[in-house]
Amino acid sequence: MTRQTRRAFVATVGTLGFAGCSSLAENAPLPIDTEDEQETRRADKSTAPRKIADDFEDLSYWQAVERQGDLSKSTNAYQGSQCAHVVGSGKTKEGHIIRSVSGADLRGTNFSMAVKSLNHDFFKIAIELHAPDGDHTVQLKRTLLGPKNRWVRVNFGVTGVKKGVDRSSVEKLRIVARPVDTNAKEPIEFLVDDLRTTSRPETGSVMFTFDDSHSSHYRAYELMKKYGFSGVEGVIPESIGRDDRLTENQLATMADDGWDIAAHPNVQASYFSDYAPDEQERLMTKTRDFLRDSGFEDGARHLLVPKNVLGPETFDLAREHYDTVFSFGGGPNAMPLVQDDTIVSRVNGKNVAETKQFIDYASDYGQLVVPLFHEVGNDISERDFESLLQYVETKDVNVVTASDLLDG
Repeated sequence: MTRQTRRAFVATVGTLGFAGCSSLAENAPLPIDTEDEQETRRADKSTAPRKIADDFEDLSYWQAVERQGDLSKSTNAYQGSQCAHVVGSGKTKEGHIIRSVSGADLRGTNFSMAVKSLNHDFFKIAIELHAPDGDHTVQLKRTLLGPKNRWVRVNFGVTGVKKGVDRSSVEKLRIVARPVDTNAKEPIEFLVDDLRTTSRPETGSVMFTFDDSHSSHYRAYELMKKYGFSGVEGVIPESIGRDDRLTENQLATMADDGWDIAAHPNVQASYFSDYAPDEQERLMTKTRDFLRDSGFEDGARHLLVPKNVLGPETFDLAREHYDTVFSFGGGPNAMPLVQDDTIVSRVNGKNVAETKQFIDYASDYGQLVVPLFHEVGNDISERDFESLLQYVETKDVNVVTASDLLDG
């Protein structure tokens, strides 16, 4: 994205604002319509898309799916006095809850929700939108590689659409979670709260992110510059200027062309969560301070989590020392992005076919997809990388950086 285009993007996002998220006061749990109300809604073609928001203060709208776990209330809430507590099935290890939304028009709607895993470090959670026949669904999946026992806001992006789905008449909304480990012995136990809906932006976004300061990222920069695109470079301070790594001059050149030079602390062969909390904090602040001292103040606000695993203390510290936190999530992000307590989901950019599909969803549903890359020319060929750039060029999406989102 050129600087001129970036300013226009930031201005546009600024007009949307994070206040675009529907408040729970304005969008109380949606009751089941009477037959007369359903007929009126079908007849009124001008009716705006319905908003569904739920604070889970009244669980009578929800029920556990038979043989797929149990639903109860918990006072361990994200906000308010209570939330939904789901314990998965002993057989499938999954937990499913569902509610009727009575033919809701969700064509222009994106979702976010607070979630907390109580017993699994790595888990998957999804929202599913079910058409009247039940066989046609829209899936919005997310993988969370931590943290356990912490509330995380998930901005759910579309990850799968079955043919024939009519989002103008959604009958049921289902929330599903399971352990990442398909051989897990213990069923998933999780909490959900503060389900929000918002009108999606007209235009989706793509953010190219790069880990580990590999010298091949400068070639990626050169290729992206031909298209007027800027990206996000995750820097390991100790690696700068070494063999096969970027130099400070190269990073400065990239920053001058609109790139974010962001933090990617050196955890070596370990995960962040393997270290004591004080050492985790030292690694985070050391990297942040290096970026600031090197003149990369904008990028120093953003953390690209090394190895994509977040322990509870890692998440706490990341929110304290950085403004945005990026980690693998396996799907796009709903926009406008609700930033409080969120982890921005990244996807594996070297899977070119899947990444193009997510770019399509970003274009179709006003979402943000964040491909991640390591060595360009090794993990992904230059040819495949440029094919992604060419594909983005043909789509109705903005190419943005982390600071574009934050400043917008």
